Amino acid sequence: MKGKKTLHGARRVVAAGLLAATLVPMPALSRAEVGNAVLGEEGVKSGPVQVRLLDTPLLDQDGKTVRFASEAVGEKVVVVDTFFTTCTLICPILGAIFGDLQDQLGDRLGREVRLISITVDPQTDIPPRLKKYAEQWEAKPGWLFLTGGKKDVDQALEGLGLYSADFTEHPSTFLVGDGRDGKWTRFYGFATPEQLMGKVGELLKGRKAKGR
Repeated sequence: MKGKKTLHGARRVVAAGLLAATLVPMPALSRAEVGNAVLGEEGVKSGPVQVRLLDTPLLDQDGKTVRFASEAVGEKVVVVDTFFTTCTLICPILGAIFGDLQDQLGDRLGREVRLISITVDPQTDIPPRLKKYAEQWEAKPGWLFLTGGKKDVDQALEGLGLYSADFTEHPSTFLVGDGRDGKWTRFYGFATPEQLMGKVGELLKGRKAKGR
């Protein structure tokens, strides 16, 4: 089963590379290397963190203004990552992980859970560019790609602990949190979709236990 999922993740990366040949150059990794990077659990660490959700105005892939704290996160369980569309190494792997995660979420995506990908290069990644990038990953409703004014994006990233002065060195991490109770966990490295799904399930189970 693990081997099947590894190949599935690798196929996502390869397919995205074919679609994005002129927009997003893909890494010079073999199929096996990409698959192992997507689904390798070795070296992945996680732990609770404190974040500040700032209600800065951002733009989604459709050009719609979205307040980060109150609308993008709201009261959903969310998984957050960062990327930029001209990235040639880390971001395609992160995108493949989210692509598999959205499939595992099924009808909970958008209803209970939201995936949020925030660009770290808002000056390049304007909404039409994000729209094309989202299409490459076959993003479904409930997976937001966010950009905006550089100051607003930087503030949102700083609140999450995801800001880097050099956007090309942004961390390969994921945040999983509950917009209602403020519990957040950071995964360092290439967490698997199953690891992220496990934390999402834990948060949803906690809500049910509290009757929320």
